[in-house]
Amino acid sequence: MKLWKRILTAVALLLLAAAVGGIVFFKMAQRRIASRLAPPILQRMSQISPDLSYRTLDGALRHVSASRGKVIFLDLWGTWCIQCVVEMPTVQKLYDHYRTDPDVEFLIVSRLDSPAAVLSYARRNHLDLPFYVTHDEDVPETMHLNQYPATFIYDRSGLVAAQHAGGANWSDQSVIHFIDQLKAE
Repeated sequence: MKLWKRILTAVALLLLAAAVGGIVFFKMAQRRIASRLAPPILQRMSQISPDLSYRTLDGALRHVSASRGKVIFLDLWGTWCIQCVVEMPTVQKLYDHYRTDPDVEFLIVSRLDSPAAVLSYARRNHLDLPFYVTHDEDVPETMHLNQYPATFIYDRSGLVAAQHAGGANWSDQSVIHFIDQLKAE
């Protein structure tokens, strides 16, 4: 019996060490990526995009087209994506800038995460963004940019005005200027 107890203790300690090592590695990678975040280069376009469906964290079905008439900031992300996690504080700052603006809507849509995982992530990181979830099969092919996060900014008419693949500093003044131009159109 003592041998089994020692083996189980050794295995438990190894698993604990691996978990701690994984967390340390993830945090170090986050810091390194965060130090390299740059503002996105947003080039104006007018692209039709199929209507994305997503769900509230309570399960209600919604569609991007329901927000037509507003400038929409749509971020497809996941708690499993290091670049997504790193850029999220800058998305929060941008959201805070437009929080009370009725002409701008934020849709922070997680892929491959459960509503519970998104809520847990938001609480741990003190984020109060409007979070939603979707399934891969609900994401139109034209929105697959082969890298995450994938961010889309829609004009008031519902056309994609800009898109960006990868992490970025969304709180930069150039993004605010871009959105303000779309609001004025």
